Amino acid sequence: MLPRFLQPSSAIVGFFVPTSAPHFSYSLRSLHFSSHFLGLSSSTSGANVQQQHRQEEHGHGVSSKLVWFISPYLLSCKENLIFYAPKVLEFVELCIPLHFNCSFRCAAFGLPQCTSPKGPVKSGLYLVATPIGNLEDITLRALRILKSADLILSEDTRHSRKLLLYYGITTPLLSYHKFNESERERSILQKLRLGEVIALISDAGTPCISDPGMELAKVCVKENIPVVPIPGPSALVCALSACGLSTDEFKFVGFLSKHARTRREKLKVSAADTATQIFFVPPHKLHQFLEEASLIFGDARSCVIAREMTKIHEEFWRGTLGEANKICSTQQPKGEITLLIEGKMASDENELTDDQLELELKELISKGHSLSVAVKLVTGGISARRKHVYALALKLFGKQAAGMDDDSVQDL
Repeated sequence: MLPRFLQPSSAIVGFFVPTSAPHFSYSLRSLHFSSHFLGLSSSTSGANVQQQHRQEEHGHGVSSKLVWFISPYLLSCKENLIFYAPKVLEFVELCIPLHFNCSFRCAAFGLPQCTSPKGPVKSGLYLVATPIGNLEDITLRALRILKSADLILSEDTRHSRKLLLYYGITTPLLSYHKFNESERERSILQKLRLGEVIALISDAGTPCISDPGMELAKVCVKENIPVVPIPGPSALVCALSACGLSTDEFKFVGFLSKHARTRREKLKVSAADTATQIFFVPPHKLHQFLEEASLIFGDARSCVIAREMTKIHEEFWRGTLGEANKICSTQQPKGEITLLIEGKMASDENELTDDQLELELKELISKGHSLSVAVKLVTGGISARRKHVYALALKLFGKQAAGMDDDSVQDL
């Protein structure tokens, strides 16, 4: 049976250590290596490898039809030997017991995974970030936690199983999404109270960020159950880092509401913010989003559309909201989209929206100020144009505005 740290991988780098060595350690720092470097491949022939058996005779399911063994020449090596083996699982299983007769110890670490034991994993809820597209973006710690967990909660088990199969992880999966998280909560908490290790993953990226898991994490914190973040890929950070907009201050808005009024109110708040705004936008709603954002933010506001990040067709489109709206009116992009809009310019930071101006006017009138005084107070110290505020005043208090004298109007 293979040690826990030896797992199948597409490529493995490792080393052999003679058992006569006084101390054996997984740390490369404590070992002295010979200058020999052995490459093992099912497509390579030469003095250092020789064919011993075929796949049919051993039944190890090797993807190629041949299993290769190290040559007797290397058995005479008294120093530690570095090797590279694309088929390390079969190589270790067959080579060490049959050919080395256990005269060598083996340690290995894989590319792209490393599963050296780090001791037992403590009980708790582990929020594990997973790739947003490229499977190579997962961290070594994430792989270790997923392998060590008693259970993995997954937003979509069919989607997550592909990731687990890719890395040879056999931990049981349980569906956990917005439609069943309430009914699952009690049984999950019971497992955590009994000391189990539970990992939570989403379809892509970091759990609890516009994904299921927030409520479960809140309950665990309330009950003093450890909640451990396992950092990694995140669409919003990935897009922000490469967008070319200001990153000193930003606001993550996420997905907007499907209700038009709520959606537009949220956009108005974002439009008045000086920080870079980050949205998640479904591809089929991109044109609707750009139409509304252009009206509220203005056509001239710069934006970045990050699409299919870390995937083959990754794209960062940069321009203005007006330009983006025009392009998307004739074509609909595909794939996951993160959209960023630059914050309000500092020169306009004191400018108020029409809704805010109306509230200011109403408040001043309710305190007994005349309309002319109210307009002057509202426009004092801000960049709002007085004629525009006066137009709003006429709209709100038309009858009272009619009583204003000509001098007062001219002052505006």
